[in-house]
Amino acid sequence: MKIKAIVWSLPLILSLGVSPLLQADAPVAGNKPLPDRIQPGILILSADWLDKIPPRGSVNYPQFLESLYPGQKVALAIAAEGPDQERLLKGLELSVRLSAPGQGVLEERGLKPVAIRRIKAQGADFVMAVLNAGGILKSDQGAAEKAISATSFAVFQPAWTVPALDHAEDVQISATISGGPPAALLKPISIKIRPAVDWLNDPPVSLEEVGQYLNCYHEDLSPGRLLFLLKSAATSRRLNPSLASFFVTAYRERPAARGAALALFPSLEPLTQEALTAVLRLGASSKDPRNFPPIQDSVTPQTIKSVAATMDECWSGWMATGDQSYLRALVGLLSGAPDFPAYQAWVNTRGGAKGLNASVVRGLIYQIAGWSIGSFERTDPHVADWILFWENDPSFPPLLRHELVALPGNPAFRRH
Repeated sequence: MKIKAIVWSLPLILSLGVSPLLQADAPVAGNKPLPDRIQPGILILSADWLDKIPPRGSVNYPQFLESLYPGQKVALAIAAEGPDQERLLKGLELSVRLSAPGQGVLEERGLKPVAIRRIKAQGADFVMAVLNAGGILKSDQGAAEKAISATSFAVFQPAWTVPALDHAEDVQISATISGGPPAALLKPISIKIRPAVDWLNDPPVSLEEVGQYLNCYHEDLSPGRLLFLLKSAATSRRLNPSLASFFVTAYRERPAARGAALALFPSLEPLTQEALTAVLRLGASSKDPRNFPPIQDSVTPQTIKSVAATMDECWSGWMATGDQSYLRALVGLLSGAPDFPAYQAWVNTRGGAKGLNASVVRGLIYQIAGWSIGSFERTDPHVADWILFWENDPSFPPLLRHELVALPGNPAFRRH
């Protein structure tokens, strides 16, 4: 199902002004507040979605699962909208009925929410960045986040595990709620279970399409889709280092994906077998990229290449796992801000590698890190959520908080 979202525009932001926005009780579409209601759809999320988002504050919409894979655990969500959206979800209980091939009918009753989280309206990240840059969130972040929330989710964790199948099948899910508005009826849904072998029947896509797909973290990427992406990249015969690093991390960190690929190994095409063998070998010997060594004299151009390669590995780790520690390691490179003037002076001398020192390299790495973080902030909702959280976390290093707030307009991070 499609979730309604509010699109914020700059004229709307300016017309609201600061005080009305902070005092608003609900998101606004035009001039009319949304009515209180529970939306009629059942939403299927990755079981670890709550583990991948900041512990507090509103967050972007998750990637709702389009298909399932054998052995997968899922979470279910019910959405509410309106000024008192969270109140509608408190005390809610969910009873679920699943009809799965080979398992008959499974029922779970009286599930209670494991969490209730506010979800941002479309375009809210831009609004929050404007408010944060102006110092508004420091005075009342909670009110601002509430004002630009489109919905709230009650998240439930059923005990059900997706059954093992050797072919694609649909599972039917229906649910009823109690403890909430009596008029809230949930529509049943159907979702397909796709074992890894089913994905191999899809024609490969281009390397460019693989790269476009992997421009953000995809929640609980199925073993079959991962193998399909590897097959597509292998077929192109141009598995570049950045893509290879993603597959290395994905297969190293995800035992289920590794096991599914190895089980299908004899039936894979030779190019895919070669690519899988290569990434598994690299994964067995690769080092954790999250611990950047301090940059000290003496440095060489190779030092820059080494750090840049480690940065790529961190981004691969982020895209493969959604583990915020990879992103946190990259944000830590913004501590090189005081060295950026030294890098600028070095560039202006046009002296090539002459005069290269640790301060210059730290300034350059600062620029590369800032540009890449800003790029991912625009394309990856999870990155945007963590950056906003850290910007307003008083325990986060002050220098890094300052750099994150200034990130969107920082001229040092413009790509020339």
